[in-house]
Amino acid sequence: MSEVALIDQIRTWAIRNGWHEDSNTGRRIKLGDGVTLGDWVTLGDEVTLGDGATLGNEVTLGDWVTLGDGVTLGDRVMLGDGVTLGDRVTLGDWVMLGNEVKLGDRVTLGDRVKLGDWVMLGNEVKLGDRVTLGDRVKLGDGVTSDELHNFDGGTTLEYRCGAIVEAEGEKNDQQCAAGLHVLRKPYRPEWVGLCDADHNLIPLDVEVRSEDVLFAGLPTMDAKVRVRRLRVLT
Repeated sequence: MSEVALIDQIRTWAIRNGWHEDSNTGRRIKLGDGVTLGDWVTLGDEVTLGDGATLGNEVTLGDWVTLGDGVTLGDRVMLGDGVTLGDRVTLGDWVMLGNEVKLGDRVTLGDRVKLGDWVMLGNEVKLGDRVTLGDRVKLGDGVTSDELHNFDGGTTLEYRCGAIVEAEGEKNDQQCAAGLHVLRKPYRPEWVGLCDADHNLIPLDVEVRSEDVLFAGLPTMDAKVRVRRLRVLT
């Protein structure tokens, strides 16, 4: 689709200082070369689309969204405000990104992936279909879905050897409050009723500083402790 046809599709846009500005709403977009839009695309204010960006049908972009060169968005993708996608990013159908999400170059997300607010993914991260990450999750370069873990419905985290994992939480007498939950050796999760015995989970050795312990256990509740920060050893 030519730039002229693209401008016609999104109605009465005039070029001012490099921005295509809607004379009715005042919304502005900046278009690279060779941009392609599907049907029923909705663009917020101050959206920048890089060269060769391709948007599927019924895509919705919030305000201050920036798409790098060669970005491809599937059908019914929804991006919140302040989202930034690097070059050659590919999002499947029905992907939903919260506000202020930042994806590096060559990131690939499958269908129906959901990322919360302020999520940051490094370069060449690959997540399969239906992966969900909560708010403020950060993943380094090259992470794939099989390197992520979500034990009991909480936020999906990356546990690479040597990684520092942190979570919000406060010191109190509650074993199951916010924080990272760690089992003491030799306890297994099925022994304390956390899951069935036929799981495929593997144990990881972690290092925790005493000042990062939020709940250290009680005489009758010492199988699991709660911490704010740990380092993965294996």
